[in-house]
Amino acid sequence: MRKLKFDLDIDPNALLCPNPTEFYSKAYLTEDIVDNYRTLPGIKYATKIANANFTNILSASTCEFQAGASALSAITIDVCAVSAMAEICRFDLEQSFVSEQMVKGSNGSFEVASFMNHYWGEMSKEIEQEIEQIRWKGNTTLTGGTVLALCDGYEKGLLGDALVNDVTLTAVTVNNVLAAMAAVYASLATNAPALINKTADLRFYVAANVAAAFRQAVAAGNTNAYLTKNLDLTYLDIKIVVAQGMTSSKMVLTLKDNMIYAFDAEGDGKALKAIDLSDTIAEPKLRTRANMKIGFKHINGAEIVYYN
Repeated sequence: MRKLKFDLDIDPNALLCPNPTEFYSKAYLTEDIVDNYRTLPGIKYATKIANANFTNILSASTCEFQAGASALSAITIDVCAVSAMAEICRFDLEQSFVSEQMVKGSNGSFEVASFMNHYWGEMSKEIEQEIEQIRWKGNTTLTGGTVLALCDGYEKGLLGDALVNDVTLTAVTVNNVLAAMAAVYASLATNAPALINKTADLRFYVAANVAAAFRQAVAAGNTNAYLTKNLDLTYLDIKIVVAQGMTSSKMVLTLKDNMIYAFDAEGDGKALKAIDLSDTIAEPKLRTRANMKIGFKHINGAEIVYYN
């Protein structure tokens, strides 16, 4: 019988790398993203979404064929290429809580598994937070080196779409939040009444301060709930989504499929880099880079109410 011998020695640099799939899933997608937006993965440059509209297609039955009106169109969804880059010095590690776990000697590797798990976790969390800011407030015309200039977000697109139903913004407080949300709801009921009963698919996107005011306003009339438990975030059976990146006091009410989030993710694991520079240019630094693509677009503006 033939015997095979396997060598299980692991390259030290392997310990520097996270699970690429796990890293990008946390960076691109938070827990509620898939439930609250229409996600389009695998977009490397741009893609088109087909749209067909039909009107007056019913007519009296005759022997003659009379077609109703139809319109075919396509919406282009672009993505922006961005990179997350970070660097940490070995000497900083040696003076931190992981120093006792490092290889003895001043020229050992960075292979401290507990720290690297923490490192990658914090990096993906920061990417997630910055993407959330860009998602709503991104504007490529901004200057000053802000991350918001990396890609256009929903707010810019909604503001520039004449079909979107606008409701004039008044700074939201505990005293007026219910009235403000009622005005947004009334606008949707008037301009897109067919959507009102689709509560499972509707989403009420609100800024963080709006959500806080809503909780306080509703709880004020329910002492038991106010004192004992957190209230469910719903408005007339419509799920309220706290959009952490949205500008203060703003709101959007529409079908979740009208808010598109495009990203690449496919093959991004190969672009995830963690390099110990002591092996290349003799600098005691760990340099990391994650390349990504993100894009935000809305469709069917007539089905959207924007409190701005």
